Amino acid sequence: MDRAFAIVSSAFGHDHTYFDAVYPAHDTPSGRKTGGDRLLATKHSDCWTTFLKVTDTDTGEMIAQAKWSIFNGVTPEEMELNGDYWEGEEEKEYARYMCREFLGPRRAAIKASRGKLVCKWVPSWRFNEVVSMD
Repeated sequence: MDRAFAIVSSAFGHDHTYFDAVYPAHDTPSGRKTGGDRLLATKHSDCWTTFLKVTDTDTGEMIAQAKWSIFNGVTPEEMELNGDYWEGEEEKEYARYMCREFLGPRRAAIKASRGKLVCKWVPSWRFNEVVSMD
């Protein structure tokens, strides 16, 4: 999952405060390794998450990835952001705050639809549209 995380890190760069807070030092070799480990942990522990990848057939290199959360009528529990990825408690609390603020509208939409929706994200990195699957 290291390559998958490297792709995500490159895509976000330092243009999104949420991503920088939740994945500190994500553009460094150690930060990318940690991010890859976190994605792998999600893959093994989150039954609603599916990871997809696009591979260059000529080189065999992974060139894109996606993470899909498919709830299929289930409203999952909200998980608290945990781990020892931050330099101190203040940075960790800020990451938790950013997580709540950024993901709040998404979580509210999942709850309201009972997990039957499609989320559309736009280049401004704001959740802006929910389509019910009912």
